[in-house]
Amino acid sequence: MASPPDCDIVRFVTLDVFTRERFKGNPLGIVDLPLGSDLGQESKQRIAREFNLSETVFLHPALTESEPFNRRCDIFTVAEELPFAGHPTIGTLVYLCQGRSTVDSALQSLTLQMKAGSIHAHYDPKIGIAKASIPHNVRIHQSPVPSKSITDAQPTFGALQLRESSPLVSIVRGMTFVLINLPQVPDLANLATNGPAIDPNAIQPDAGWEAFTAPYYYAIVSEDEATRRLRIRSRMMEPSFGEDPATGE
Repeated sequence: MASPPDCDIVRFVTLDVFTRERFKGNPLGIVDLPLGSDLGQESKQRIAREFNLSETVFLHPALTESEPFNRRCDIFTVAEELPFAGHPTIGTLVYLCQGRSTVDSALQSLTLQMKAGSIHAHYDPKIGIAKASIPHNVRIHQSPVPSKSITDAQPTFGALQLRESSPLVSIVRGMTFVLINLPQVPDLANLATNGPAIDPNAIQPDAGWEAFTAPYYYAIVSEDEATRRLRIRSRMMEPSFGEDPATGE
């Protein structure tokens, strides 16, 4: 079988993120590129399409010998490259740290270089949890998305009293969500996971912020005014890859 001209023989793994059970949580592919790899972006996109997961990470070798845990990584969906994504970040951190020596603290602290910026992270081997400082660049765009465009993509919403429009919000440049507040938690169960996408003409980000956009549906479970804390239930889905069982954005 023919391979892409710039394709190396590389190591890859698949992980389930945000879970302790196999085949639960968010699936993730990680391609661990060897030193000197010249795998191009076009080949990365083809490989991500072959994995057919919501995201695939291409992990590059250490930037310098003096910083072995400073790694660059590229994230691809089946359709495009992303500057950042939540579960690929956490999954990559756990992959790099899990199972290694816990004597050297350097193995537990590392930096990921993504298109959105540097992510400084720590892994606690005792409890198997990774934490990361995300380079947020939050922007609430001027043009919200009309409710009609949302109900057209979700016909079961016809009887719901949605807000007149839903805000369009980016957490970093290149990662944008339509934040759709549903009246009640049970309404989340009626979402169609294989329906059409929201009309792209209804999604008008500010100039220079055009990028990956997905609907993020949520309902408020409880609200504590004293602490200003909200508990929500949410679902995020995008027609090109379906639903994320959990999402870190």
